[in-house]
Amino acid sequence: MNGTAYFKEPIACTEEERRGFAHLVRLGFEGSDDGLPGRIRDARWLAFYYVAGGTLAAVAALKTPNGMYREDVFNKATARVSAADYEFELGWVFVVPAHRGKRIAENLCRQLLARVPTSGVFATTRPDNVSMIRILRALDFARVGKPYPRRNEQLVLFLRSCPAFVASLPGA
Repeated sequence: MNGTAYFKEPIACTEEERRGFAHLVRLGFEGSDDGLPGRIRDARWLAFYYVAGGTLAAVAALKTPNGMYREDVFNKATARVSAADYEFELGWVFVVPAHRGKRIAENLCRQLLARVPTSGVFATTRPDNVSMIRILRALDFARVGKPYPRRNEQLVLFLRSCPAFVASLPGA
């Protein structure tokens, strides 16, 4: 990696940083709607990766989805675990094409997860997103349930299964 990664709580971000983050999210994810700026402000952590010249080349986040959204995702995926145990969602992981293949996304995700070592974290991705699936597996996530429809695509659910989180569950 020949750039610089920054990790910020959304409240500490400038409006320009939040707009740049939203721009990359919209480049990477179809269907990002007018509610995106509010969801960005509600996230727990935002990750930014800048290359020479101050160009934003990658983003990722630890989101704090509401309970209804989590329940909906877990139910649609037929996950047999409690969505309430998974407070955070790893998402909005996007690297501009010119900077892919340099492990930027994996490093951003790893550093985000280090900020919540004993918290339940889930992620969703398309079943054909081989790069993201590789990253999730490298970070101790396991696929759970079955693919489910969202908008015009299929998604699969992954749950972080790190020992620190498992040990923190009631009855562990």
